[in-house]
Amino acid sequence: MGILSGVIFILIKITVISTNQCVLNDGKCSYNVYLSNDNCGGPRQRSGQVQNEQRDSYTAADMQKDFNVVKTDHEDRIRELEASVQKMLRSSLPTNQIPITSNSVEGPIRPVNIENLFPGVNATEHGLLSSLHNHFTKLRNEIQAKTKKLLDMEVRLNDTSNALAQAHEELFINSEKVIDAEHKVASMEQERYMLKSQIKYKTEQLNHALEKVNITDAKLLQVEKQLYHLVRSESNLKEELGLYQWKLNNSLKAFKSLKTNYTKLDGKYNDTKAELDRAHIDFMECITAKTQSFCGFENDMCGFTQEEKTDDFDWIRTKGETPSTGTGPIGDHTCGQVKDAGHFLFIEASGRLNNNKAVIYSPFYQSLRHLCVGFYYHMFGRQTGTLNVYTKTRTGDVIESAWRAYGNQGNVWIQALLDIPKNLARAGFQLVFEAIATGGYLGDISIDDISIKDGKCNSRTVTPVSVTSNVTQARNAQIRRLQKFRKFRRMLSRRRGNP
Repeated sequence: MGILSGVIFILIKITVISTNQCVLNDGKCSYNVYLSNDNCGGPRQRSGQVQNEQRDSYTAADMQKDFNVVKTDHEDRIRELEASVQKMLRSSLPTNQIPITSNSVEGPIRPVNIENLFPGVNATEHGLLSSLHNHFTKLRNEIQAKTKKLLDMEVRLNDTSNALAQAHEELFINSEKVIDAEHKVASMEQERYMLKSQIKYKTEQLNHALEKVNITDAKLLQVEKQLYHLVRSESNLKEELGLYQWKLNNSLKAFKSLKTNYTKLDGKYNDTKAELDRAHIDFMECITAKTQSFCGFENDMCGFTQEEKTDDFDWIRTKGETPSTGTGPIGDHTCGQVKDAGHFLFIEASGRLNNNKAVIYSPFYQSLRHLCVGFYYHMFGRQTGTLNVYTKTRTGDVIESAWRAYGNQGNVWIQALLDIPKNLARAGFQLVFEAIATGGYLGDISIDDISIKDGKCNSRTVTPVSVTSNVTQARNAQIRRLQKFRKFRRMLSRRRGNP
């Protein structure tokens, strides 16, 4: 009985009194929690304070913190109380009558039957323990209910905080919009001020322009008066102007006709000038050709040029005998048999392959009449090849086989004559000498004493040269135009009264 009385005394001494009413303070929900060690159910008095001192108010966060502390403290005290009761029960029982418990001291304890453990204890004491156990169970249920309610309040508080944060964000966005709107309003105010200034300036300019318009109207009135006097004199001038206009139209017609005639004459003059320039060039070339109408190769090559691209070797200017014996002349044709007295052109056949050729070009020759071209050639040796002569116009047209000789012709100089027709002579031409070797050293070919004379050749051995070049035809057309120009110039001279 003493042990049970001690347990009841401890349970009565430790009592928790709490209020579950929510008190609103500045829009926040607060709970008042009081701890006491007596059974009067009133709030615990602190030392130096009055009993009816005003209760402290807390926010939801502070309440949760204090509640957790109180909850933990109460649960610790309940466990200590259960441990103390269990210990007292174990100490009052024999060793063999101690009930089976869990391995852990702090673990769950099986219910103890007081009547079996303590014979003689009535049911009243058993009812007290059951009441004590029920009271503990009730306290735990209340704590769980308070905890659940507190969690619900935390959820509501979080929702409220989120809504408040969203409202703050919207307020911040709206504030930025308001600031932008204020900036725009300030900008519009500035633009409005500038527009007012511009309107004021334009108004001043308009007033100034109106003054000028008034002055201009006054001047215009004076001008209209002057114009009236001028109109009266205009009728007289119109008659005179009509007369002069008629004269001007006639003059323009005459001028237009003269201008057309001048344009035609100027075109003819330009064409004629070009023809004269070409005729002058042809005349100078003709004079040059006349000065080179004979070439004996005594002093130089007389304007003859070697082919550099298409032939295999060159003609050689020499005097006396050729290097190889049994071929070539013993001297040139100009000086006859005088040793080492004259020069001529020849090809050296030694060391040449079959069909190797040497080509040389004469200067351009030109004339208004027929020409007779003469030259001497020497072809001696049993391996002598071919000597071809071509005529080439200014545009490169070549008439092949103007003259040709082949093989051994004897140890003599032989003359060849070519009759150049008038159209080829007027177009201008070159002589092309081509010597072709046969591959033996006894095949030297020589030429000398090339002459150009006016008129046809008076010989039966002459070789006529035919020509069908387009250049010669164009040249003939130019000559015909030149003749027409001469006739036109003579006609102008007769019209001007010149003899």
